[in-house]
Amino acid sequence: MTTDATEPEEEEFDSWIAHNTTYIEETKQLLAEYVEHQSFEKLKEQVQEENILNKQTSKYRRDVLREVARLYIPSKVEFIETPLMRAVTSDVDDAVKDWLIYYEFSQNHLLYTLTTELLYPEYTAGTMYVEASDIQGFIRQLEDDHPEISEWSQSTVEEASTKYLSALKNFGLLKGVQRKEFAVFYVPDEVIAYVFYQIAGDQQPTVEEIVEHPDWQLFLFDTNEVRRRLEGISPRYIRYERRGSTERIEPEFDNIWEVIDEFQY
Repeated sequence: MTTDATEPEEEEFDSWIAHNTTYIEETKQLLAEYVEHQSFEKLKEQVQEENILNKQTSKYRRDVLREVARLYIPSKVEFIETPLMRAVTSDVDDAVKDWLIYYEFSQNHLLYTLTTELLYPEYTAGTMYVEASDIQGFIRQLEDDHPEISEWSQSTVEEASTKYLSALKNFGLLKGVQRKEFAVFYVPDEVIAYVFYQIAGDQQPTVEEIVEHPDWQLFLFDTNEVRRRLEGISPRYIRYERRGSTERIEPEFDNIWEVIDEFQY
């Protein structure tokens, strides 16, 4: 008997994110419209012909729809509701919706890597400022493991770096103009619950697997902060107990859909 020991190929980085802006308000509006009509074609018609975004040029309307669809709508053929769509169309506060959009936005492989492998370590090391040149240098360092980066022009790398920092400023993690400074921000409890259930999925992960998951680093949380925030959402969203060196964590709901529905009450 032979064993296939082939390692799965790592996902390639996508430079197209360099052409993307965050479109936070537009994302909420378009996803709500998509859920209402349950049709991408109807959504397209509403954007292009009815101008529900109230944008002057048809090109801008197309650009916004294309970017929102690329990031948050999994199929243009059939209606597929995602947890983000369920949350965006709920009665939860806009601040919660904005942070959930940030979380899903950051699942892009390049963005995820930049935040968890560069920004988070810089934050925990006490660095005060981050500049586009820091991002550019880090992207170039990734070329050894990601040869696709070598095909990017310098202008592509520069634009990706600038857009990345601008996006995190728009979402509230950074502030400043040329040099970006880490901002003081608060992530709502509902977002902590959403991330927990996304990490857990349909598995029964250990406390360590939850606490040490890199998704929390997207919010610049270290493991102590994760534990503190998990305690804060217990027992409403999860059951979390910590006594000395003993920890126990269990979901309060069967899945993420149920917990999102709870946000509305």
